[in-house]
Amino acid sequence: MLNAILNVYRGTYKALKHPFSDIRMVKKPRCEGSVLLYIAIAAMLVLIYAISFVSFGSILQKTLLVAGAFVLFVVATLGNQKVLQALQLVIVAGALLGFLQLQPIYSLAVMLIVAVLMVAYLFSIEHYKKEPVGAIGSFGFVLLAIGLAFNTGSNPLITGAALGFGALAIAVYSSASFFLYRIRLQIVWVALNIVFAISPLVLFVSNA
Repeated sequence: MLNAILNVYRGTYKALKHPFSDIRMVKKPRCEGSVLLYIAIAAMLVLIYAISFVSFGSILQKTLLVAGAFVLFVVATLGNQKVLQALQLVIVAGALLGFLQLQPIYSLAVMLIVAVLMVAYLFSIEHYKKEPVGAIGSFGFVLLAIGLAFNTGSNPLITGAALGFGALAIAVYSSASFFLYRIRLQIVWVALNIVFAISPLVLFVSNA
């Protein structure tokens, strides 16, 4: 009986002391140990290699992009990072579309549906209340969805702008999430998206 009274008292005191803690708090990862971080870094290096050193549009590049993006999706899931989960699903969808060689208009429709579903999911779980900076990340993966749909050379200006600024938005989101919530996994997405943004921005500037 005494323990029950003490538990009620502790809960009441915590609620009065931090009345908005349930809104501000972002869940810490279930598994944010060194192993998970190293897996994320390995997947990041695979993606950077595929983007920078493998022939554009080759089967090898497409395979590496799908594999690396899927591994990062698993890492984001284990790390309780909802925006990164949504981002990686968008990237996986875009990488898989690379095998199908659809017309840009059909690719755009598919990618926008995926991106809108991801935003709707984040709204449904009220994630933006817990992590307001997640809106920046969502804006980033919507832009990436558009860029991936046009990533066939059909419109280099749109491709460069969407992929470049989308990646920068993700880097800004991950930086903010790291500094606000001290989530180490976000460092991987900061580095990856800074590297990823370079080529599309050069493409954008050269076609502007």
